[in-house]
Amino acid sequence: MIKEANECQSYQLVGNMEMLENDELKSYQVTSTYARLDKKDYYKVELYDKSLNQSQVIVKNDEGVFVLTPSLNQAFQFQSEWPNNSPKPYIYQSLISFLKENQSEKIKDGYLVQGEMAYENDERVKSQEIKFDKDLKPVYISVFDQDGTEIIKVEVTSFTMNETMKKDDFLQKNIIKTTKTQYTDSVAASLPLYPVSLMGSTLENEKVSTIDDEINHILKFTGEKSFTIVEKTSKDNEELKMETIDGYMIDMIDGVAFENDQQMTYISSGIVCSLYSNDLTTQEKLAALSSMQSSQVK
Repeated sequence: MIKEANECQSYQLVGNMEMLENDELKSYQVTSTYARLDKKDYYKVELYDKSLNQSQVIVKNDEGVFVLTPSLNQAFQFQSEWPNNSPKPYIYQSLISFLKENQSEKIKDGYLVQGEMAYENDERVKSQEIKFDKDLKPVYISVFDQDGTEIIKVEVTSFTMNETMKKDDFLQKNIIKTTKTQYTDSVAASLPLYPVSLMGSTLENEKVSTIDDEINHILKFTGEKSFTIVEKTSKDNEELKMETIDGYMIDMIDGVAFENDQQMTYISSGIVCSLYSNDLTTQEKLAALSSMQSSQVK
């Protein structure tokens, strides 16, 4: 049966994903699509943020790896091995690899597999549990920290295999066009977001500036480790705006980041946040940016 799973030519996994970040529960609907066409692998993962009503899509096609923000009609291109560079709870190949590498228990309605796990950019992750049905379709994926606290949970609502797909399904313009029509709310109404992980600093001041129709929320934090965060939204671009990123892609479960010199930029749920600091390490920058939420924690 594992052989059949390995030979799967296409699949679509739809599920609800919850992630615990700094005592806040983030909720997403995730749609993960894969096809092997002309001996090449194509992937598309759409993460719909339920609280912000915004969607973000990561896609791998003939041209490379792209992060699409439909609300801004914008695409960022990366040099990356995504999604094969680190396990993902919504990529079927990751789940089958985990099944092969760990002991599985046959249960009444399928299989249960547990084992140690590490995610490249989330140091909290220590173990994982996956339930498959009798046909090796995933039912749920639970990810735990060192204390056994569940920090990521994906409940699979549908999983279909070997349906006909074409390369056009994985083209940036087609994906943006389809996704844009679904979410018309402006993400600007949710800004600014505030980080929960402050590294001992406090918010000194915040201001809003508008340059060429781009709205920038600037938050300045000072303390032992000072940093500035700029959150950017822009009026909807008529044409798909493409930006090639030279920096290293930091691949996370619910978004991506990249780092150049003292700047780290985080793209998640249709929002582009940049953090500038001479004091923070890469992991600290990542912790601050991934802890952004819509209400300020006093």
